[in-house]
Amino acid sequence: MRPFCKAWRWLADDPHQLIGVRILQIAIGALLLFRIYTELPFATFLWGPNGIGWGSTKSVLGPVLGSAFDSTFTANTYIYYLLLVMVIGSICLLIGYHTRFATLITLISFFILYERLPEINDGGDNLTVLVLIYMLLLLPHRAKFSPGQFRVWLHNIGVLAITFQAIVVYFTSGLAKADGDWWQQGVAMYYISQVQWFVLPSMHTMFTNPWIVTLSTYGPMCYQLLFPVAIISRLKIPFIVFGVGLHVGIVVLMGMIPFSTVMIGLELFLISDQEYAWLWSRTCLVVEKLGGLKNGSTPQRVPYEEMMPPSHDCPKQLEDNVVY
Repeated sequence: MRPFCKAWRWLADDPHQLIGVRILQIAIGALLLFRIYTELPFATFLWGPNGIGWGSTKSVLGPVLGSAFDSTFTANTYIYYLLLVMVIGSICLLIGYHTRFATLITLISFFILYERLPEINDGGDNLTVLVLIYMLLLLPHRAKFSPGQFRVWLHNIGVLAITFQAIVVYFTSGLAKADGDWWQQGVAMYYISQVQWFVLPSMHTMFTNPWIVTLSTYGPMCYQLLFPVAIISRLKIPFIVFGVGLHVGIVVLMGMIPFSTVMIGLELFLISDQEYAWLWSRTCLVVEKLGGLKNGSTPQRVPYEEMMPPSHDCPKQLEDNVVY
C-alpha cells in the first residue's frame, strides 16, 4: 500500500522535471530551426507538388483528415506557409512563449512534412514526433498550478512517458548492437567510419587505431544496455554527462546535429529539479572556493543541507539562475 501512496503523491502533488522540460523545449526548437535553415532552399524539391515527395498522411489520419492535410502539397506556396508555421512554433518553444500551443503547431507542421518524404527521416525525426506528442501533456512554461490539479497529473504522466521513451530508445538500440557480430567483436565502428555516408571524411584515418575502434564500439553499446538501471542509481549524473559527451562526439564525427540535439535534450530532461539545485549549489561552492584561493582567503565551508534547497523552491530558484 505504501508504494501505491508514494506513487500517487508523486503524480498529484507537484509537477516534476520543470527545468528538464524547459531544456527539452529549447533543444527541439533549436533542432527544428536548424532543419528549416538547411532544407529551406530545397523545400519545393523535397515536398512540393512536382518534387520527389510522394507520401501521404492518410495512412495515419484517415481519408478525410488526411486529404485535408495533404492539400498542403498541391502548391509550392503552401509548403512555405507550412514551414513558416514550423518556424513560429519552434521560436516559441525556444523562448518559452505559449509552449503548449507552440508544441501543437510544431507537431502538426513537422508531422505533415515527416509523412510526405519518409526516406529522409532518421531515428531523431521519429523520436521528435513522439516527444512532441508527449509534450502536449506538459504544463505550459511558467504556468500556475496547485497540488492535486488534473493538469499536474497530466504533466507528470507526460514526464513518465518521455522518460520511458528515452529508456526504450537506448535499451532497444543496445540490444540491436549486442546482437550484431561486428559489435560483439568490437570492430563495428571501424566499418561504420569507412562509409562516407555516415562519417566525416577527416575521421576515416582516426578509426584505424584499434584502441579507438574498440572503445568506441563497446562504450556506446554498454552505455545503452545499462541505461535503464543507471538512471535510477547513484551513477545517474555521471552517466548522463557521459551520454551528453557521447552525442557531442556523434556531432563531431558524424555530423548528425538534429539527432544528437534531441538526444542531448532528452538526457538533460532526465535530471530532476532537485538534482539541478544540487548541481547549481555545488558549482557556486566551487566558484567561491576558487575565488577565495585566488584572493588568499579561506572559503567558508557550506554544510550539505544548505546546499540542497527545499524541493518546492527548486523550480523558481533554478529558472532564474540556470535556464535563463
